[in-house]
Amino acid sequence: MRRLGLTAAVVTILAVTSCSGSQDGDDAAAQPAKSEAASASPAARQSKPPERNLQQVERDLQFAVAPGTLRMQPHRSGFCIVHGTVATRNVLSKAEFDAIVTRMQDRGWPLHGRVKHSDDATYGKMSLAFLKSGEWKITMGSAAVPSELKEAYAPNEGAITLSISWNCNDD
Repeated sequence: MRRLGLTAAVVTILAVTSCSGSQDGDDAAAQPAKSEAASASPAARQSKPPERNLQQVERDLQFAVAPGTLRMQPHRSGFCIVHGTVATRNVLSKAEFDAIVTRMQDRGWPLHGRVKHSDDATYGKMSLAFLKSGEWKITMGSAAVPSELKEAYAPNEGAITLSISWNCNDD
């Protein structure tokens, strides 16, 4: 239960800060940092995405975050979203987060937008990416473990939070 609490806390922090600038008014902080992972190849944008199921999406994520261990909540019937976390020893750097995004792109997950990175005095280092393949969407973020969950996650200081969503109106 505590791990799912981390997911909610970090997703909330990422959502709040993904559109905000730095505390000291630096407009450069409000602009997403362009990275190598930030632009999908033309081939990835044009090719038809493969058909997938939830287990295949989770396997792609596990591959991308390895050697970390992906912990996903169970899928509840009638819901079109699942959340998960990966504890990380340290808060991921831009390069480490971009490497995960690149591994997802190599498995057929083009970016839906740009990778965003933030580093400010209030929230610390954070990264956010949206990926999409067919009807599947992944929201992936990394940040420090919130202070109220540090004891539960010790000795880990960072976490990756993930949300997988899909169109399930026909279910």
